[in-house]
Amino acid sequence: MPKYLPWDDPDFANIERALKRYRTMGLEASVDHGRALEGVVTMSQVDPRIPEAPIVTFEMHKFARSDLPDRLHWVVQLHSIGGRDNVQKQHGCISAASLVFAIAKAELDAQDGFKATDSFDMAANSYWLK
Repeated sequence: MPKYLPWDDPDFANIERALKRYRTMGLEASVDHGRALEGVVTMSQVDPRIPEAPIVTFEMHKFARSDLPDRLHWVVQLHSIGGRDNVQKQHGCISAASLVFAIAKAELDAQDGFKATDSFDMAANSYWLK
């Protein structure tokens, strides 16, 4: 398993831009950075205009790559909490070499009905496959 890295100011700036974009689109969005020093930040969003819309959560993990120590690897574990039944579901994972791309890929996956099937371990080690 790759080594977790703490989040830094540029990482938080990317999160703030995503939150601002969500709010501009009319979504309610928030971030929990209580585990940022451990390498994990969680961002949630919901569309209040849709009755019983699910809450979508991106649990974002920041890793150092073991093959190239100066490069990063990001994994986003997707979750949802159903608006109607309040059931929490864990979906697949997304991975990317930059936080911006990881968030964009996670957004697309959520919009497409959570089709990602990678497990956390597979996504965390996927840079070996590229």
